[in-house]
Amino acid sequence: MPRAPLPRLWARLVLWHRRSASRAWLSELPPERLRDIGLTPHEAAQEARKAFWE
Repeated sequence: MPRAPLPRLWARLVLWHRRSASRAWLSELPPERLRDIGLTPHEAAQEARKAFWE
């Protein structure tokens, strides 16, 4: 049975918001914190530049 359009749309909007927020947060982390999560500043910058739908 196909899912209803409104819950699916809501789920997509929530996902996009989470991506946008986490990428903004990632762009503000200092290098030592990035190392803690296994990212270089360059990798973090690349991820932060992505559009929320990617």
